[in-house]
Amino acid sequence: MEYSLYQITSAFPKLMEQDDISEEDKKEIEKELTQILKQKSNGVIGYAKNLELTIKAMKEEENRLEETRKKLEKRLNHFKDYVIECMARNNLTKIDTDLGSLALAKSPISVEIINEDEIPEEFKREVVTTKIDKKAITDNFRETGEIPNGVKINTDNTYLKIK
Repeated sequence: MEYSLYQITSAFPKLMEQDDISEEDKKEIEKELTQILKQKSNGVIGYAKNLELTIKAMKEEENRLEETRKKLEKRLNHFKDYVIECMARNNLTKIDTDLGSLALAKSPISVEIINEDEIPEEFKREVVTTKIDKKAITDNFRETGEIPNGVKINTDNTYLKIK
């Protein structure tokens, strides 16, 4: 019978609490369960590492696709600029085809900032952002034991470390 990780870890305390099992039998059972747990843990480690590698490969592929997309967007923009230039040179504002039409349209007003320092204050607005420094809170808690208002300190969290 194949035992799950949960069944194996649940069996330890239940078996050790039984009074009708001798200490020698308990040690033998503990030894066998430990061996099964080690075998099952190999599978857990393999599964976790496989997922980590898959995630890493997906991130790399996402980055590659993003780079490819950006190159294509840049190529498309250069191509559109080329078409605009050709149409303008020939005084064409619209070309109709079976697939659709090409038309030159006036762009909306845009503002290009040349020198920020020269812009009058009436056209500037201040943007303030606040970021909480969690590291400073942690360091303060470690030094003083004080917990600031609006904060909950978690000291008993655990995580799985796979090497």
